[in-house]
Amino acid sequence: MASSSNMSPTYRFLDAALTGNLKLFKNLALELCDGDGLATAVASVKDSNGRTALHFAASGGRTRVCKYLIEEIKLDMEMKDGRGETPLHHATLGEHLPTAVYLLEKGADPAAENDKRLTALHYAAEKGLKKFIHLLISKGAVVDAIADSGTPLQFAAAHGRKEALKILLDNSANPNVVFHHIYSPLSVSVLSSSYECVRLLLQAGADPNISSCGVTALGIAASEGETEIIKCLLKAGANANVTNNYGLTPVEIAALKGNHEGVMSLLPVTSRIPTIPDWSFSGIIRHIHSEEAREQRKLKVKEIFLLSKSKGEEAFKRKDYLNAIYWYTEAINADPSDAAVLSNRSLCWARLNEGSRALSDAQACIQLRPDWPKAYYREGVAWKLLKRFHMASESFLDGLKLDPENKELETAFWEAAEAEMKYMCLTRVM
Repeated sequence: MASSSNMSPTYRFLDAALTGNLKLFKNLALELCDGDGLATAVASVKDSNGRTALHFAASGGRTRVCKYLIEEIKLDMEMKDGRGETPLHHATLGEHLPTAVYLLEKGADPAAENDKRLTALHYAAEKGLKKFIHLLISKGAVVDAIADSGTPLQFAAAHGRKEALKILLDNSANPNVVFHHIYSPLSVSVLSSSYECVRLLLQAGADPNISSCGVTALGIAASEGETEIIKCLLKAGANANVTNNYGLTPVEIAALKGNHEGVMSLLPVTSRIPTIPDWSFSGIIRHIHSEEAREQRKLKVKEIFLLSKSKGEEAFKRKDYLNAIYWYTEAINADPSDAAVLSNRSLCWARLNEGSRALSDAQACIQLRPDWPKAYYREGVAWKLLKRFHMASESFLDGLKLDPENKELETAFWEAAEAEMKYMCLTRVM
């Protein structure tokens, strides 16, 4: 935050909570009261992201301030900020264990979810906070809590947090959890190059032959050049004959990616493929780079693109935006040059309030089709979600320059301009 001399009363108040200046905080609270009850006045003071003094105190690990707010002011511990996060989320993100202990002892819900269905346990798993994980589970956190982006186990696996992963597995986390649009814990561990996480998951009963996002963990290991993980998976019973969405076995994937060690490891355990006449190391390498094989892959890619785009559109019509994103991503992987699919995925991200991702897709769309007004509309919507209203106005205006009669762009431009004025007034007051 800014220096205290330049702060508005609101920000001075919130800063006192963040820094733990309890005496100043109490004085400022009385000043803000202005005839209302103290609890009402304190609870109503929020920053532009909807965070109250209790969120700031928890984020800064200021347990004394939290104690004052909860026990004397009687603030609700479950109040949520603009992202749906509780003080417990903030204490965990800030890695403030004593504050988290206090909140939980006072009755904070360990299973509280934010707008993306993330719990404090997701954050603890992602960061590898062992003491937090033990604490949260002991207080009743849901070990397999399902967020839009996976379970705590998948978060730990994605960041190679082997100790956190083991704690979760020891507490009966499901090693075979699969979402249509998210890699399995085993596949995520391969992607994070964590041999130890792979080993722990297999020991806990992870199925090496589960496909997620159209490929098995063995196929991913072949693609990523993870030779030791390939051997580990094979030893655990991985089937080298299971193909990915494009009809390729792991040995073909390894050959295509130039992973020669992987080819050598996979060749003896892969059943002979009739379309490859010379079933040897050099024969596979030669075949995979042949004109015939390239043409076959092109046809398969086109087939996958059309199917994935169609399934994405069907999911969007059902308002199943996560699955729509999965299928649009498959289509983009098949053909990254299709601006319409990028535009559609940007729209899905926007519907899920994922402004940054919506913006990334919209800007990629503009690069592909700088003369397409809709691409600028998508960019404007994303900027608006991020509360960058000035940038949103500019994007909508860029679209209007290309299509001056577009009423949707015109309305969006004026709405963004009005939102910018309101936002500026709000920040001045605060």
